[in-house]
Amino acid sequence: MSGEPHVKAERAEVGSKDDRPYSPAATAILDAAEELFCARGFSAVSMRDIAAASGQHLSSANYYFGSKAGLFEAAFLRRIVPVNQRRLELLDRNIQAGKCDLPDIVDAYLRPLFEGEADDAGRRARLIMMFSKQLLSNPDEHSYLQSYYDEVSRRFISQIHAARPTMDIRAAIWGYNYMIGILVFTLAGMEPMARLPEELARAIASDSSHEETITRLKTFICAGLEAFATGRPSRRGRKTHV
Repeated sequence: MSGEPHVKAERAEVGSKDDRPYSPAATAILDAAEELFCARGFSAVSMRDIAAASGQHLSSANYYFGSKAGLFEAAFLRRIVPVNQRRLELLDRNIQAGKCDLPDIVDAYLRPLFEGEADDAGRRARLIMMFSKQLLSNPDEHSYLQSYYDEVSRRFISQIHAARPTMDIRAAIWGYNYMIGILVFTLAGMEPMARLPEELARAIASDSSHEETITRLKTFICAGLEAFATGRPSRRGRKTHV
């Protein structure tokens, strides 16, 4: 698969790196695609399904996006590019303010997923979780999209290592990947959780506020990173990449 974007739409209509807005028709198609991808998964949804749900002609969906892969790319970029830009913005702001400790770094990575109105933030988080799951389960099919994380990965791994110079760079890389794994699992909601006794399930049945979720994630992630900084992680066992 080529590394070039699949999106065939007129850039002035569908939006691009110059941030011009999406056309109403393209927006309707993207909104419908997001809903169906989330509800059924990428493989179970057809372009015809998306066109019908959006109230647009199939020819319009094909014209704007070229294929289901192109539509997935456009939906992915519409959600993840602003989040990653915001992550880098918060990271730079924290560094300029002298806030360079692990909680500041982790907060800059997590917070953009939860900003905004509660409903919109929750939807954005679920969609990015779905995109992440699709990328991880089909790495060859969507490998070109990984490049949109390259700068974020380099910057955050570098800052984690700078915050704890005693941490081996390999541990910083693993710590960053473990952070992503924990975050994807958290965004997936209650469904993938380990089977819990009823009384324990009731204790966490009500959703936390976004701020509580951020705080809980930061506490857990930072504790793991601190452990990497103060001790040598075991090299035994099989390694898996997230």
